[in-house]
Amino acid sequence: MKSVFLPFGKTIYQTDQGQSITTDTGFVVKTVLARVAESKVSVLEIGSGNGIISIMLAHYRPRWSITGIEIQPELVELSRSNAELAEVKTKISEADLKSFTSDFHYDLIVSNPPYNPMNEGKISPNPERAISRHEIACNMNDVLKCIKRNLKKNGQAFLLYPASRMAECEKSVKKVDLNIGRKFILPSQKQKERIMLELICLLYTSDAADEEDSV
Repeated sequence: MKSVFLPFGKTIYQTDQGQSITTDTGFVVKTVLARVAESKVSVLEIGSGNGIISIMLAHYRPRWSITGIEIQPELVELSRSNAELAEVKTKISEADLKSFTSDFHYDLIVSNPPYNPMNEGKISPNPERAISRHEIACNMNDVLKCIKRNLKKNGQAFLLYPASRMAECEKSVKKVDLNIGRKFILPSQKQKERIMLELICLLYTSDAADEEDSV
């Protein structure tokens, strides 16, 4: 296990062979905190991994009720342990987003899903890393359908994808009757990266103007 030092003084862990925590995590958390009110909010994280996004949101917004779903059982156990170490309240369940349907609809949904389609790039021989990076267990349409099923009318959803998939995302969003409200651009810090930009899309179930902001 590798230790991860959180900005509020707690330490959690990630697996040695799994997908490493990146600056994308901080970008997601920062954007959500800036855009969503501090009042009581029900939150669903789709594909919660080791739990870091749910944990950070729970720390900064203790009034929020946060649930995470993750398909890999070992990561479910790790995220539960990490939440205890961080001394925050989250509920993490083992579930497949392709079929997950909650008994109620959430105010807010957050997801940092696999970035790469199956036909793009080398797939890791390590199952955990492969599922985290490539669309092995789910694809973009699966993620969007899960959001549509579980999001309140006029709720908010934050979804992070590479800029190279933005056109695909725009088409897929329309198919499930969601709309892109805003685009937040995260510039790449590594000029040699295959993906130079990453976008986070704020999706609404009601019409919203399409704007673009830098953060």
